[in-house]
Amino acid sequence: MTIDELAAAAGTTSRRVRSFQTLGLLPHPDLRGRTGRYGPDHRSRLAAILRLQGQGFSLESLDVLFRALDAGDSLATVLGLGEPSAVAKATDTAGDEAELYGFAELQPTARRRRHGRRRLLSVVPTTMWEQGEAAAS
Repeated sequence: MTIDELAAAAGTTSRRVRSFQTLGLLPHPDLRGRTGRYGPDHRSRLAAILRLQGQGFSLESLDVLFRALDAGDSLATVLGLGEPSAVAKATDTAGDEAELYGFAELQPTARRRRHGRRRLLSVVPTTMWEQGEAAAS
């Protein structure tokens, strides 16, 4: 597809696509003559950029994330958290938190956890208040 087709498919402008290329967030197209041709990888990367921007990620932070992705680095490495297994061990307290907040019955059983499913509280965002704020509500 052309740059105009790519931009239309993503709901953005050609100018914005070019700016992402200039910043190094989006790879340049394959050239066929004088026309740049974009493929499914360009489209998915552009969709990810737009989605993450919508979630509040800055262009600078997206640059860090995509450079890490292109280098094959893990999110744990980008965040400086070390090995993913160390992160997983730190989240083993989710069962205690589930019981505290009344979600213990919604937690998957140990048998289901072995099949790679994430715990409920690792997926559901939660809000934490200071005690004074909670009492005022």
